[in-house]
Amino acid sequence: MRKQGRLIRWLIAGAVLALAVAGLALHGLSDFDIAGRTQRELTFDSGGAGLSGTLLLPGNTGERPQAVVLIVHGDGPQDRFSAGGYLPLVNALLDDGIAVFTWDKPGIGASTGDWLAQSMQDRADEARAALSAVAGSLPQARGRIGFLGFSQAGWVLPRLASTETDADFFVLVGGAVNWQRQGDYYTARRLEAEGWTPERIAGHLIDADRRETELFSGLATGTLAPGEAARRIDVTPERLAFIARNRHEDASTDIARIGRPFMAVWGERDLNVNPRTNAADYRRLHRPAPPSVVTTLPGATHGLLRASLFNYQLPDQMPWHAKAAFVALGRKAYAPGAIASMSEWIRNVTGE
Repeated sequence: MRKQGRLIRWLIAGAVLALAVAGLALHGLSDFDIAGRTQRELTFDSGGAGLSGTLLLPGNTGERPQAVVLIVHGDGPQDRFSAGGYLPLVNALLDDGIAVFTWDKPGIGASTGDWLAQSMQDRADEARAALSAVAGSLPQARGRIGFLGFSQAGWVLPRLASTETDADFFVLVGGAVNWQRQGDYYTARRLEAEGWTPERIAGHLIDADRRETELFSGLATGTLAPGEAARRIDVTPERLAFIARNRHEDASTDIARIGRPFMAVWGERDLNVNPRTNAADYRRLHRPAPPSVVTTLPGATHGLLRASLFNYQLPDQMPWHAKAAFVALGRKAYAPGAIASMSEWIRNVTGE
């Protein structure tokens, strides 16, 4: 009888666990659904390209949103929802009364043009054009429209915040100050994960810097053909041109001139951008006073997800079980307090 009782308890516990897991998965899946949200398709022009995006509104169409954020993508050929990866964040912001506008990069989805042909100044001009389109479509939100940018947006948002712009606030996640230094950090973390010693990594970075200098010097003088240069570093000629155009980016001057409320946040476990040195640069250059804030989030990745589950440099490095966990968790895949800290800050600076 005792064995039978234990078996029944195990079966009950297993059933409860299975139901809990199923409930969690269903809740996570709902964070990827925007079918019931109020949506407007917006188009705008920038740099000769026609850009297409989606404006999502919280609540009823006629309601005045507490704020509006325009998402500025990081690197890569990203569509408006980053292959669905943005959706849990978008739904969480909408639930907090914050409208969201996000668009396909040039040449991606419904947008024309070529994102690889852009400089960071081009990206800033594009963001300004997007802001104008949203302000025209949603006049009741004037005075509470800003940007939420990721990673490569670190060379876009400070440009906008340091010049005359109609944006009312800026939130930057995982932004780097210096392009070259960010590349070295990224490479060092990758090699560290492969088991390289610190001494070997340091030597490799010195050698790589020398080879890169020689390669781009050869391109500039015409002694090295673009196709051969691209082959040497295993990229397409178009990607090589993008790197050549932007490799000297440094946001220091723009950061020192930031004149609007600015939140800069990094995940403490970031494998792509050094959270310590870049946060220190922002504190030194921007010298943030309220409402501006510079902070790092414990246990968070480059994109502010839970580092214990999702700390990979690239999305395609995530194994199937990590991808499944992201879908099951939805917004709970973010590190504790990540979304709340951003939405609360936005509501505070927009007067809500």
